[in-house]
Amino acid sequence: MTASSAKRNLPDDDAQPDSSSHSADRRSRGKGSRTQQQQPLSAFFRTKPSKSAGKADIGKASSNASGEVQWREIGGTWIGKWGSPAPAPKLATFDLDGTLICVKGKGRFPKDSDDWRFFHPEVPQVLRRMHQQGYRIVIISNQNGLRPSKGVTGLSKRAMEFRLKISKISSQLNVPFTILVATLKDYMRKPSPGMWHLAQQENDDLAIGTTGSFFVGDAAGRLAGWKRGAVADFSDSDLAFALNAGVPFYTPEEVFTEEICSKAEPLPLAPQQNWSINRFSPRELAEPGNAHKELMGAIKKQVEKAAAAKVGLLVMLVGPPACGKSTFAVNDLEPLGFLRVNMDELKTRKRCEDAVRHALKTNACVVIDNTNPDTAARSAFVRIAGEHGASCIAVVFEHGSRDLAIHNNNYRAQLVQARHFSRLGRNSQTQRGAVPDCSDRVPDVAYHSYFKRFVLPESSEGFSIVLHHSFVPRFSSEEDKQLWNQYY
Repeated sequence: MTASSAKRNLPDDDAQPDSSSHSADRRSRGKGSRTQQQQPLSAFFRTKPSKSAGKADIGKASSNASGEVQWREIGGTWIGKWGSPAPAPKLATFDLDGTLICVKGKGRFPKDSDDWRFFHPEVPQVLRRMHQQGYRIVIISNQNGLRPSKGVTGLSKRAMEFRLKISKISSQLNVPFTILVATLKDYMRKPSPGMWHLAQQENDDLAIGTTGSFFVGDAAGRLAGWKRGAVADFSDSDLAFALNAGVPFYTPEEVFTEEICSKAEPLPLAPQQNWSINRFSPRELAEPGNAHKELMGAIKKQVEKAAAAKVGLLVMLVGPPACGKSTFAVNDLEPLGFLRVNMDELKTRKRCEDAVRHALKTNACVVIDNTNPDTAARSAFVRIAGEHGASCIAVVFEHGSRDLAIHNNNYRAQLVQARHFSRLGRNSQTQRGAVPDCSDRVPDVAYHSYFKRFVLPESSEGFSIVLHHSFVPRFSSEEDKQLWNQYY
């Protein structure tokens, strides 16, 4: 895999009709949903090992007297524990579907809680030996479709099926482990590193060495043909998660080999590959240079020109959600005396048009802070400007960078939670177990709609000038800048 595969838009790592396991040749995924309903604690049953399990999978009697996985929930993330896992200075962390288990049957998705098998017959033995070497075993999994319908209490049928499957897996693993399950689309969902921070928190404050710890997952962004007959990985979210956590990353094919499975002490693993990330990397964003200064200089000239002519000035911002339009309008244009007109605040197009008319009647300066993707969306405002003799200019924000806008969207929505975990690591006074809610996120369909409709503004529409603006990230603190540089 090379860096030439970068910048493609990838789906989530667990999107599937069923929330259970999946095979290594998964090709497509859907999206999760969020509710704020708290789930009751629930324990599931001790089960006999499946007939397909080898003798090495069964092991000795469980150290958990009840044989149950003990569940609790923090802000939509499930935490399950089996066998009383003890704190350890190193974590051996694994994705679930496609890494520890895969579909047993012929379908792409599992039929029920029994339709799974271990990725390799020696998975239980390898995890037990890692545990004996002093590692804490942690499973980190994204799961869609587990939340109950709005207004429904208790676990959904799909959630019960998932927990039953984990109970069956635990009886065959027969090693103390912690499982973290992200059921919402927030900072806890990979590739965001929230579950890594939660794993550290669950380690009873014992410091974890990132050099000794590691993460294993199948979502590595590998291209089709990475091995003979293999399809492309559905995502690179597991790789991005490990990079966010700052730990070495491995695929299950690298860990569950005949050589490693035969070792009495499978750790440490060989040095990791030099992996190439496929999603948008904020660290690779080109420096804007003097772009912002030049843009402001051009706009100020237009303001002076309109004032000299005693006419109003209309500035139309054009760009997808979360590309920096509102920040620019509030921080740069409002201080110059611009009236900001925004559909989110005024709610209807008619109110926006009326606000523009009223302002231009007094020769004021107005900025239209909407996405304004095509000629149809812009024409009414351009016409109103013409009716009042006002000058009209367009400012286009990064119209070609869908990945940047989606990154900013996720960062903006998850920032409160990201700050919580960032400060939790530095301040023992930060409240544990109380994760703040994720902020509202612009739905993906809004981006699909914008880029489908997008038409670059031209002077023929009635603009006296069309300016272009490179994205300039601005942060209230160094902490926020570091959080923006994570993968989302």
